[in-house]
Amino acid sequence: DIHFWNRKELYERGLKIAARTARRFRKKPFADKIDRRNFSAATELFPNGFSVHDSMFQSTIQGQGTVEQQNHWLPLARDCRILGTYAQTELGHGTYVRGIETTATYDPKAEEFVLNSPTVTSTKFWPGGLGKTATHTVLIARLIAEGKDHGPHAFLVQLRSLRDHTPLAGVTVGDIGPKMGYNGVDNGFLRLNDVRIPRMQMLMKNSQVSPSGKYSRMGSPKLVYGTMIYVRAGICRHSGYTLSMAVTIAIRYSAVRRQTRPRPGADELQLLDYQTQQYKLLPLVAAAYASSFAGDCVLRLYRESVAKFSRNDFENLPELHATSSGLKALLSDLTASGIDVGLGDGLGY
Repeated sequence: DIHFWNRKELYERGLKIAARTARRFRKKPFADKIDRRNFSAATELFPNGFSVHDSMFQSTIQGQGTVEQQNHWLPLARDCRILGTYAQTELGHGTYVRGIETTATYDPKAEEFVLNSPTVTSTKFWPGGLGKTATHTVLIARLIAEGKDHGPHAFLVQLRSLRDHTPLAGVTVGDIGPKMGYNGVDNGFLRLNDVRIPRMQMLMKNSQVSPSGKYSRMGSPKLVYGTMIYVRAGICRHSGYTLSMAVTIAIRYSAVRRQTRPRPGADELQLLDYQTQQYKLLPLVAAAYASSFAGDCVLRLYRESVAKFSRNDFENLPELHATSSGLKALLSDLTASGIDVGLGDGLGY
Protein backbone atom coordinates (compact mmCIF):
# COMPACT_ATOMS: atom_id res chain seq x y z
CA ASP A 1 0.00 0.00 0.00
CA ILE A 2 1.47 3.32 -1.12
CA HIS A 3 0.36 5.05 2.09
CA PHE A 4 2.78 2.91 4.11
CA TRP A 5 5.81 3.39 1.84
CA ASN A 6 8.83 5.35 3.03
CA ARG A 7 10.52 8.12 1.04
CA LYS A 8 12.99 5.76 -0.62
CA GLU A 9 10.22 3.44 -1.80
CA LEU A 10 8.11 6.33 -3.08
CA TYR A 11 11.04 7.86 -4.94
CA GLU A 12 12.21 4.61 -6.55
CA ARG A 13 8.71 3.45 -7.57
CA GLY A 14 7.83 6.85 -9.03
CA LEU A 15 11.06 7.00 -11.00
CA LYS A 16 10.59 3.49 -12.40
CA ILE A 17 7.05 4.28 -13.53
CA ALA A 18 8.16 7.56 -15.10
CA ALA A 19 11.02 5.83 -16.93
CA ARG A 20 8.77 3.07 -18.28
CA THR A 21 6.14 5.60 -19.36
CA ALA A 22 8.76 7.78 -21.08
CA ARG A 23 10.15 4.76 -22.97
CA ARG A 24 6.64 3.82 -24.06
CA PHE A 25 5.88 7.26 -25.50
CA ARG A 26 9.30 7.60 -27.13
CA LYS A 27 8.57 4.49 -29.17
CA LYS A 28 5.12 5.81 -30.07
CA PRO A 29 4.81 9.63 -29.79
CA PHE A 30 1.74 11.30 -28.32
CA ALA A 31 -1.08 10.93 -30.82
CA ASP A 32 -3.33 13.58 -29.25
CA LYS A 33 -4.26 15.39 -26.04
CA ILE A 34 -5.66 12.17 -24.54
CA ASP A 35 -2.26 10.48 -24.89
CA ARG A 36 -0.61 13.48 -23.22
CA ARG A 37 -3.13 13.39 -20.35
CA ASN A 38 -2.64 9.65 -19.92
CA PHE A 39 1.10 10.27 -19.60
CA SER A 40 0.48 13.03 -17.05
CA ALA A 41 -1.95 10.85 -15.09
CA ALA A 42 0.53 7.97 -14.97
CA THR A 43 3.28 10.17 -13.55
CA GLU A 44 0.95 12.08 -11.20
CA LEU A 45 -0.10 8.87 -9.45
CA PHE A 46 3.49 8.59 -8.27
CA PRO A 47 5.03 12.10 -8.12
CA ASN A 48 8.71 11.76 -8.90
CA GLY A 49 11.95 13.50 -9.78
CA PHE A 50 11.23 13.15 -13.50
CA SER A 51 8.28 15.56 -13.55
CA VAL A 52 10.20 18.85 -13.82
CA HIS A 53 12.39 17.40 -16.59
CA ASP A 54 9.34 17.13 -18.83
CA SER A 55 7.29 20.11 -17.69
CA MET A 56 9.88 22.86 -17.07
CA PHE A 57 13.38 21.93 -18.21
CA GLN A 58 12.47 21.04 -21.78
CA SER A 59 9.81 23.73 -22.13
CA THR A 60 12.30 26.43 -21.08
CA ILE A 61 14.82 25.29 -23.69
CA GLN A 62 12.01 25.24 -26.25
CA GLY A 63 10.79 28.71 -25.32
CA GLN A 64 14.02 30.57 -24.56
CA GLY A 65 16.73 28.74 -26.50
CA THR A 66 17.87 29.55 -30.02
CA VAL A 67 17.21 27.05 -32.82
CA GLU A 68 20.79 25.82 -32.50
CA GLN A 69 20.44 25.37 -28.73
CA GLN A 70 17.14 23.55 -29.15
CA ASN A 71 18.64 21.22 -31.77
CA HIS A 72 21.53 20.39 -29.45
CA TRP A 73 19.83 20.03 -26.06
CA LEU A 74 16.28 18.84 -26.73
CA PRO A 75 17.22 15.49 -28.35
CA LEU A 76 19.45 14.74 -25.34
CA ALA A 77 16.62 15.61 -22.95
CA ARG A 78 13.92 13.71 -24.85
CA ASP A 79 16.08 10.60 -24.98
CA CYS A 80 16.81 11.03 -21.25
CA ARG A 81 20.54 11.11 -21.90
CA ILE A 82 20.45 14.14 -19.63
CA LEU A 83 17.86 14.76 -16.89
CA GLY A 84 16.93 18.31 -16.06
CA THR A 85 15.36 20.50 -13.42
CA TYR A 86 14.58 24.21 -13.11
CA ALA A 87 16.43 26.19 -10.42
CA GLN A 88 14.82 29.56 -9.83
CA THR A 89 13.56 29.66 -6.23
CA GLU A 90 16.12 30.62 -3.59
CA LEU A 91 16.00 30.69 0.19
CA GLY A 92 15.57 34.45 0.01
CA HIS A 93 13.43 34.88 -3.13
CA GLY A 94 10.90 32.90 -5.13
CA THR A 95 8.28 34.52 -7.33
CA TYR A 96 10.02 37.88 -6.83
CA VAL A 97 12.45 37.01 -9.59
CA ARG A 98 14.09 40.44 -9.66
CA GLY A 99 15.42 39.77 -6.17
CA ILE A 100 17.32 36.61 -7.12
CA GLU A 101 20.95 36.74 -5.92
CA THR A 102 22.76 33.94 -7.83
CA THR A 103 25.20 35.54 -10.26
CA ALA A 104 26.52 34.66 -13.72
CA THR A 105 29.49 36.93 -14.44
CA TYR A 106 30.84 36.91 -17.99
CA ASP A 107 34.59 36.41 -18.52
CA PRO A 108 35.40 37.62 -22.07
CA LYS A 109 38.93 36.20 -22.01
CA ALA A 110 37.68 32.65 -21.55
CA GLU A 111 34.27 33.26 -23.19
CA GLU A 112 32.64 31.69 -20.14
CA PHE A 113 30.18 32.59 -17.41
CA VAL A 114 31.32 32.20 -13.82
CA LEU A 115 28.43 31.11 -11.57
CA ASN A 116 28.32 31.86 -7.86
CA SER A 117 25.97 31.71 -4.88
CA PRO A 118 27.28 34.80 -3.04
CA THR A 119 25.05 34.60 0.06
CA VAL A 120 23.23 32.01 2.16
CA THR A 121 19.91 33.34 0.87
CA SER A 122 21.07 32.81 -2.73
CA THR A 123 20.99 29.02 -2.18
CA LYS A 124 18.62 27.45 -4.70
CA PHE A 125 15.98 25.65 -2.67
CA TRP A 126 13.07 23.33 -3.51
CA PRO A 127 13.45 22.52 -7.25
CA GLY A 128 11.93 19.11 -7.94
CA GLY A 129 14.41 16.49 -9.15
CA LEU A 130 17.40 18.51 -7.94
CA GLY A 131 18.07 16.42 -4.83
CA LYS A 132 19.08 13.16 -6.55
CA THR A 133 17.84 12.87 -10.12
CA ALA A 134 18.95 15.80 -12.27
CA THR A 135 22.21 15.91 -14.19
CA HIS A 136 21.50 19.41 -15.56
CA THR A 137 19.44 22.43 -14.66
CA VAL A 138 18.06 25.58 -16.17
CA LEU A 139 19.52 28.09 -13.74
CA ILE A 140 18.02 31.54 -13.26
CA ALA A 141 20.84 33.92 -12.32
CA ARG A 142 21.73 37.60 -12.56
CA LEU A 143 23.70 38.24 -15.74
CA ILE A 144 26.69 40.52 -15.18
CA ALA A 145 28.61 41.62 -18.28
CA GLU A 146 31.04 44.50 -18.67
CA GLY A 147 30.46 45.33 -15.03
CA LYS A 148 26.72 45.89 -15.48
CA ASP A 149 23.93 43.83 -13.87
CA HIS A 150 21.40 42.95 -16.58
CA GLY A 151 19.01 41.11 -14.25
CA PRO A 152 17.82 37.48 -14.23
CA HIS A 153 18.53 35.27 -17.25
CA ALA A 154 18.39 31.54 -17.95
CA PHE A 155 21.50 29.35 -18.23
CA LEU A 156 22.03 25.64 -18.87
CA VAL A 157 24.30 24.14 -16.23
CA GLN A 158 25.58 20.60 -15.77
CA LEU A 159 25.49 19.59 -12.11
CA ARG A 160 26.48 15.93 -12.03
CA SER A 161 28.80 13.64 -13.96
CA LEU A 162 27.16 11.62 -16.73
CA ARG A 163 29.55 8.80 -15.89
CA ASP A 164 29.01 8.26 -12.14
CA HIS A 165 26.40 10.93 -11.21
CA THR A 166 28.67 12.64 -8.68
CA PRO A 167 28.45 16.46 -8.32
CA LEU A 168 30.92 18.41 -10.46
CA ALA A 169 33.61 20.67 -9.02
CA GLY A 170 32.17 23.75 -7.33
CA VAL A 171 28.66 22.26 -7.15
CA THR A 172 27.11 21.58 -3.75
CA VAL A 173 23.79 19.83 -4.24
CA GLY A 174 21.53 17.58 -2.21
CA ASP A 175 18.07 16.61 -1.00
CA ILE A 176 16.16 18.91 1.37
CA GLY A 177 14.65 15.97 3.29
CA PRO A 178 11.10 14.88 4.24
CA LYS A 179 8.14 17.15 3.48
CA MET A 180 4.46 17.15 4.38
CA GLY A 181 3.64 15.66 0.97
CA TYR A 182 5.08 14.69 -2.43
CA ASN A 183 7.84 12.71 -0.76
CA GLY A 184 8.42 10.77 -3.96
CA VAL A 185 9.89 13.97 -5.40
CA ASP A 186 13.50 14.72 -4.49
CA ASN A 187 13.26 18.47 -3.93
CA GLY A 188 16.79 19.78 -3.52
CA PHE A 189 19.17 22.60 -2.72
CA LEU A 190 22.07 23.98 -4.80
CA ARG A 191 25.07 26.20 -4.21
CA LEU A 192 27.66 27.19 -6.82
CA ASN A 193 31.24 28.27 -6.25
CA ASP A 194 33.10 29.60 -9.31
CA VAL A 195 31.42 27.11 -11.65
CA ARG A 196 32.28 27.93 -15.28
CA ILE A 197 30.05 27.27 -18.28
CA PRO A 198 30.58 28.14 -21.98
CA ARG A 199 29.01 31.36 -23.29
CA MET A 200 26.63 29.36 -25.50
CA GLN A 201 24.99 27.79 -22.44
CA MET A 202 23.15 31.03 -21.83
CA LEU A 203 19.71 30.62 -23.43
CA MET A 204 19.90 33.28 -26.12
CA LYS A 205 16.59 33.43 -27.96
CA ASN A 206 15.57 36.75 -26.37
CA SER A 207 18.93 38.21 -25.31
CA GLN A 208 22.57 37.56 -26.09
CA VAL A 209 26.12 38.21 -24.91
CA SER A 210 28.72 38.49 -27.68
CA PRO A 211 32.16 36.89 -27.33
CA SER A 212 33.55 40.30 -26.35
CA GLY A 213 30.89 40.71 -23.63
CA LYS A 214 28.47 43.11 -25.33
CA TYR A 215 24.89 42.53 -24.16
CA SER A 216 21.90 42.85 -26.50
CA ARG A 217 18.21 42.15 -26.11
CA MET A 218 15.74 41.05 -28.79
CA GLY A 219 12.55 40.64 -26.74
CA SER A 220 10.93 41.63 -23.45
CA PRO A 221 13.02 40.96 -20.32
CA LYS A 222 9.85 39.61 -18.72
CA LEU A 223 10.04 36.54 -20.96
CA VAL A 224 12.46 35.02 -18.46
CA TYR A 225 9.30 34.41 -16.39
CA GLY A 226 7.73 32.42 -19.22
CA THR A 227 8.34 28.97 -17.76
CA MET A 228 6.78 29.90 -14.42
CA ILE A 229 3.74 31.34 -16.21
CA TYR A 230 3.37 28.03 -18.06
CA VAL A 231 3.61 26.13 -14.76
CA ARG A 232 1.04 28.42 -13.14
CA ALA A 233 -1.34 27.79 -16.04
CA GLY A 234 -0.77 24.05 -15.65
CA ILE A 235 -1.48 24.23 -11.90
CA CYS A 236 -4.76 26.01 -12.65
CA ARG A 237 -5.81 23.21 -15.01
CA HIS A 238 -4.57 20.49 -12.69
CA SER A 239 -6.46 21.99 -9.74
CA GLY A 240 -9.75 21.32 -11.52
CA TYR A 241 -8.62 17.77 -12.36
CA THR A 242 -7.60 17.06 -8.76
CA LEU A 243 -10.78 18.52 -7.27
CA SER A 244 -12.80 16.45 -9.75
CA MET A 245 -11.14 13.25 -8.50
CA ALA A 246 -11.77 14.19 -4.85
CA VAL A 247 -15.43 15.08 -5.42
CA THR A 248 -16.02 11.93 -7.49
CA ILE A 249 -14.69 9.75 -4.67
CA ALA A 250 -16.69 11.60 -2.01
CA ILE A 251 -19.97 11.49 -3.95
CA ARG A 252 -19.59 7.83 -4.93
CA TYR A 253 -18.93 6.98 -1.31
CA SER A 254 -21.95 9.06 -0.22
CA ALA A 255 -24.12 7.17 -2.72
CA VAL A 256 -23.21 3.69 -1.43
CA ARG A 257 -22.76 4.47 2.28
CA ARG A 258 -25.98 4.34 4.29
CA GLN A 259 -26.72 5.89 7.67
CA THR A 260 -29.83 5.68 9.89
CA ARG A 261 -33.34 4.38 9.18
CA PRO A 262 -35.94 7.17 8.83
CA ARG A 263 -38.55 4.86 10.46
CA PRO A 264 -38.68 1.27 11.74
CA GLY A 265 -38.44 -1.32 8.96
CA ALA A 266 -37.28 1.18 6.32
CA ASP A 267 -33.93 0.99 4.56
CA GLU A 268 -31.14 3.16 5.86
CA LEU A 269 -30.76 6.37 3.90
CA GLN A 270 -27.86 7.05 1.57
CA LEU A 271 -25.59 9.78 2.85
CA LEU A 272 -26.33 11.65 -0.35
CA ASP A 273 -30.01 11.82 0.61
CA TYR A 274 -29.18 14.17 3.48
CA GLN A 275 -29.43 17.84 2.62
CA THR A 276 -26.39 18.64 4.76
CA GLN A 277 -24.30 16.24 2.66
CA GLN A 278 -25.67 17.72 -0.56
CA TYR A 279 -24.91 21.19 0.77
CA LYS A 280 -21.27 20.18 1.30
CA LEU A 281 -20.60 18.23 -1.89
CA LEU A 282 -22.79 19.50 -4.74
CA PRO A 283 -21.29 23.02 -4.79
CA LEU A 284 -17.90 21.32 -5.11
CA VAL A 285 -19.11 19.57 -8.29
CA ALA A 286 -19.83 23.01 -9.74
CA ALA A 287 -16.48 24.27 -8.45
CA ALA A 288 -14.67 21.36 -10.12
CA TYR A 289 -16.26 22.20 -13.47
CA ALA A 290 -15.53 25.92 -13.00
CA SER A 291 -11.90 25.18 -12.06
CA SER A 292 -11.44 22.99 -15.11
CA PHE A 293 -12.94 25.59 -17.43
CA ALA A 294 -10.87 28.37 -15.86
CA GLY A 295 -7.71 26.26 -16.18
CA ASP A 296 -8.46 25.60 -19.85
CA CYS A 297 -8.96 29.34 -20.41
CA VAL A 298 -5.61 30.18 -18.79
CA LEU A 299 -3.82 27.58 -20.92
CA ARG A 300 -5.54 28.93 -24.03
CA LEU A 301 -4.50 32.48 -23.09
CA TYR A 302 -0.95 31.23 -22.56
CA ARG A 303 -0.79 29.56 -26.00
CA GLU A 304 -2.26 32.62 -27.72
CA SER A 305 0.22 34.86 -25.93
CA VAL A 306 3.21 32.66 -26.84
CA ALA A 307 2.17 32.86 -30.49
CA LYS A 308 2.16 36.67 -30.20
CA PHE A 309 5.51 36.68 -28.40
CA SER A 310 7.07 35.05 -31.46
CA ARG A 311 5.94 38.14 -33.41
CA ASN A 312 7.39 40.49 -30.75
CA ASP A 313 3.88 41.37 -29.57
CA PHE A 314 3.89 41.44 -25.75
CA GLU A 315 0.54 43.16 -25.24
CA ASN A 316 -0.96 40.10 -23.47
CA LEU A 317 1.95 39.61 -21.07
CA PRO A 318 0.62 41.71 -18.12
CA GLU A 319 -2.83 40.11 -18.37
CA LEU A 320 -1.33 36.63 -18.65
CA HIS A 321 0.93 37.20 -15.64
CA ALA A 322 -1.87 38.62 -13.46
CA THR A 323 -4.48 36.05 -14.50
CA SER A 324 -2.24 33.02 -14.05
CA SER A 325 -0.93 34.27 -10.68
CA GLY A 326 -4.38 35.08 -9.31
CA LEU A 327 -6.07 31.93 -10.52
CA LYS A 328 -3.21 29.72 -9.31
CA ALA A 329 -3.77 30.98 -5.75
CA LEU A 330 -7.57 30.91 -5.97
CA LEU A 331 -7.97 27.49 -7.60
CA SER A 332 -5.32 25.69 -5.54
CA ASP A 333 -6.94 27.05 -2.34
CA LEU A 334 -10.39 26.01 -3.59
CA THR A 335 -9.07 22.52 -4.36
CA ALA A 336 -7.34 22.12 -1.00
CA SER A 337 -10.42 23.26 0.95
CA GLY A 338 -12.65 21.05 -1.20
CA ILE A 339 -10.51 18.00 -0.45
CA ASP A 340 -10.75 18.85 3.26
CA VAL A 341 -14.54 18.65 2.99
CA GLY A 342 -14.18 15.14 1.56
CA LEU A 343 -11.79 14.16 4.35
CA GLY A 344 -14.39 15.25 6.88
CA ASP A 345 -16.96 12.80 5.54
CA GLY A 346 -15.56 9.48 6.65
CA LEU A 347 -13.63 7.77 3.86
CA GLY A 348 -12.73 10.91 1.92
CA TYR A 349 -10.13 11.63 -0.78
